Formats: sequence, C-alpha cells, structure tokens
Amino acid sequence: MPPARKRARASADAPSAASIELVGGLAEKPSAIAKFRDGRLTDVEVVAADGTTFHAHALCITSGSEYFERLLAGERWADTAGRPLSLPDVPKQGLAACLEFIYTGSCTVADAAELMVVLEAAAYLQIPHLVDAAAKAMSAHLGATTALAYWAVADRQGLTQLAADAVSAAARHFEQIAATPAWLSTPAETVRALLASDRLKVAGEEAVYTAAVKWLHAQAPPPAEDDALALLRLVRFPLLSREFVQETVHNEPLLLTVAGLQMLNRSFFGALHGDSARRRMGFEKLYMVGGRNASDALATLYRYDSMANAWEALASMFTSRGAPAAAAIDGKLYVMGGYDGQNRLSSVERFDPVTNAWEAVAPMSTARFCPAAAAIDGKLYVMGGSDGQHRFSSVVERFDPAKNAWEAVAPMSTARSNPAAAAINGKLYVMGGYDGQHRFSSVERYDPAKNAWEAVAPMSMARNIPAAAAIDGKLYVMGGYDGQHLFSSVERYDPAENAWEAVAPMSTARGGPAAAAIDGKLYVMGGSDGQNQLSSVERYDPVTDEWAAITSMALGAVTKSKCAVFM
Repeated sequence: MPPARKRARASADAPSAASIELVGGLAEKPSAIAKFRDGRLTDVEVVAADGTTFHAHALCITSGSEYFERLLAGERWADTAGRPLSLPDVPKQGLAACLEFIYTGSCTVADAAELMVVLEAAAYLQIPHLVDAAAKAMSAHLGATTALAYWAVADRQGLTQLAADAVSAAARHFEQIAATPAWLSTPAETVRALLASDRLKVAGEEAVYTAAVKWLHAQAPPPAEDDALALLRLVRFPLLSREFVQETVHNEPLLLTVAGLQMLNRSFFGALHGDSARRRMGFEKLYMVGGRNASDALATLYRYDSMANAWEALASMFTSRGAPAAAAIDGKLYVMGGYDGQNRLSSVERFDPVTNAWEAVAPMSTARFCPAAAAIDGKLYVMGGSDGQHRFSSVVERFDPAKNAWEAVAPMSTARSNPAAAAINGKLYVMGGYDGQHRFSSVERYDPAKNAWEAVAPMSMARNIPAAAAIDGKLYVMGGYDGQHLFSSVERYDPAENAWEAVAPMSTARGGPAAAAIDGKLYVMGGSDGQNQLSSVERYDPVTDEWAAITSMALGAVTKSKCAVFM
C-alpha cells in the first residue's frame, strides 16, 4: 500500500483533538475493507494531484462514486484497464478521505481547514453522502476564521444551507473578520453582501465604516470612484456618532470629492427615515413569545437586547398561546401549538423581525400542548406534548420551510409532555417531561442522518417543565419540578463524555421557565416558584460559573412561555 494510505489510517485510529469524523456512508463488507487496507486483489490505481497513488477495487469505488461509475463503466473500463486514473484536481488528503468513506462509510478529517478539501473532493467525485456529511460538519465548525472560506466553498458547490449558515456566521463575527488580513482580500461581492446586511453584529456603525474604508484602501488597483462610493453607500451614515463623523469621515480622502460629498449629504439629509438609518438587527436579540400570566394565555412577543439591557414589545401573534413550542430558522421565529384558553392548537405562526410581522404557515398534523422544539440544518422539529385529554405523545414532526410542509420522523421511545429540547452538533436532545404518571430524568438523542433515537446518560433528577439551551457544544438544563419540589439547580451535559455535572444553581427555583443562549451566556426567565409567577431574568456565565440578575421582563410575570435566539 502507498504511504498515503498508511498515514490516513493512522489519523483515523488516533484522531487529534481537532479531528472531525464524517459518517453516513454505506460500508463495504469487512473482507473488502481488509483487502483495501492490505492492497490485495486491487485492480485500479487512482493518482491524486501530487502524484500519490492509491490502490483500490473498481467494483467498490464504482458503487460509491458516480464519477468512478461513469469513468469505469463498460467499454471505458476496457479502454483504461491497466492504466492509472489520474485526478489532477483532487488533492491527496481529499482522495484518501473519499476512498476511506467509500469503503468504510466514514472517514476522519484532520481539522476544520481540511473539511473544505474533503467536501470539494467528494463533490468532484460525486459522493453525495460525503458531501452532505462534510457540509453539516462545516456548518458546525463555522466561526470567525472559517466563515468566509466556507461561504466561498458553499457558493461554488451550490450548497444553499451551508451558504446561509456561513453568511450568518460571517455577520455574527463581522468585527473579528474585518480585523484580519483575510478581510482585505475578500471578494467585492462578499464585502457588499456583508455591508448591506441587516444582521451584522457590531457595537456601532463605526465598525462597518472602518471595515469598508480599510477594504477599499487595500485594493490594487484602486476601485473606480463610482464603485468605491457605491460600496460606501452601504454604510448607514446617520447612525455614526457626531464625533466620529467630524474626526474621521470628514477627513477621509475617498469622500473629499464632489461626488463623495454629495453622497454624504444625501445619506444624512435625504434618507434619515429610510434604509440607511435603520439600525442593524445583529445577533444579540432574544425573543420571548406567548405563555400564560395569572389568568390568560398570551399572544405577546417581546425582544430583549443584551447590549442595551432592555425589552421592547413587538407585533403580537394572531392567536394567544400558552405553553407553545418555539424555535428559529434562517432569522425567523416559529411558534407551534399551545393552548388559547379554550382549545389545544395545531396551528403554526412565523415571525419576521425585519418586517415585524407574523404569517401563518402549514399546521402540524396534530394539536400539541406543552411540546418542545429545536432546529437542525434549517429544519424545525417538534416533539411530544399532550392533547389535553390525558393523552401524551411521543410523536415527532419535522417542518421544511422550503416546502411549507410537515412530515413524521421516528418517534421518541417515551411519550413526553413538558420536556426540554436543544440541538448540539446536528443532533437533537430531549430531556425530562411527564407522561401522566411519571416525571422523567431520562434523556434521548435524535440523529437525523439515521432517523433514530438513542438513550444517553440521564440527568441526576427527574425534571418536568425544565428549560434547556446549548453553549459551546454542551447542554444546560435548568429548573423544573419532580412532583414535590421546584428546582433552582442546573446541570450541564457533555456529549463527548456522555455525562452530566452540576453547575451553580439559579437564585430562584423555577418551574416552566424559558431559556436561551446568547454569546456564550445563558439566559433564564419567568416560570413559577410554586407561589408566584415570575418576571425575573437571570444570566449565567460558564466561565465564572456565576449567575447575575438582569432587567426583568417587560411583560410582567409569566410562565410556560418560549424563547428563541436568532443565530
């Protein structure tokens, strides 16, 4: 066997801390894999871009790659028999991973950078299961250092969901990205798309202006004046501070021209109420929707801005909903089911924060009261709940926004009303809840690639009506009720260890609170302490393992509300 195969196998046997496993293929029989490992009975040589040769079996690689199938089919195979197959566009690392995946159904990638190589190799060789696995892994590894590169790969390969995720990550990490040397060589089309985005996460518009000017000055040859001013028009000048305009903008050579000054005048005086004055949404907003106060189900929607530490009221839903489920996909908030004071609901509403408006979408197949929800890979999952007639559900439905349609997927092993749910690394976790007789400590995990649930380590105690959220690949569960006591305790789950640990408790016991994570911090709000419904909000910092009180909810005391964060 060639040395490249030995190195690839060593990596798979002992992956580094940064290695990434890609799964989802169909493995060959063990005997075929053994022959591949040993180089026995191979009948084709495949040569990577650097000249490294891999020995394989034509029958196996044609069954796993549409490219090889077409290349080696019928008479073509006869014409090429005995000659190496040269792949000058496929790097060694990418080809090694593709062959490993074809034979074993999985492969290990060294790091986040190599994911791009593997995805493009899989796309070239037409291995759809590996393309899908690599794209999902790339979405899970998006950050300031990968967003722009992954965005470019997604555009080249036509991977719309990965592209959308990368755009969101680039907007979320905009200030960090604009501070790197990579920003200066970012394609103009990408720069324009980011500067125009409502969803840039910036401390102020000054950061957008600085990034635009910095990029323009780095271009060689310099852009034409019309092109430079077209880019600068994407800056929302009325949002700049007076001091910044006087000290920085008025001294910028790109703007000290007749056309530049005219553009500034139009920006400041002609569009104060238009797009150029609209504040960017950013990613620091938490949305609290529905629930119950002391007497009624609520249709209200409130948004919390963590930078301003303030709540604001937004457009109300069409329908009051106590104990609904909620999750966000592609910058829009979905609210499902609940109770309107008379009926359990199957209806679903979607909120667009840009227009501050709701619309109805396809209803679920069944009415659900007290379900849980989470989003994975651009699709929405709703689990469990009850119909109000003492019938508790294990049914799981998935919503595809592109089709405006729901479909049933594998049910949970246990019927659960009032569970908590969150997604980590492309998998869905559901924990706790109640089936009419028992309150659960058990936890189930759903893998969309397998359409299957599995049990993972249980929590330390039974928790009905808890809340959950994920931070940095770990799951946090807060509060809840075991039939006798309401809890202030908090547990953290590490998927790598399949183990729970206690962290600092909340200051207040809460049953039926809402929770979400923003910028690495956990927010828990509302619920009941057994005597009163709560309006208080607490924030947890996992770095210090401490909770702090923040501004109480503007809507007053509420329980069984839901919240979601646009990431």
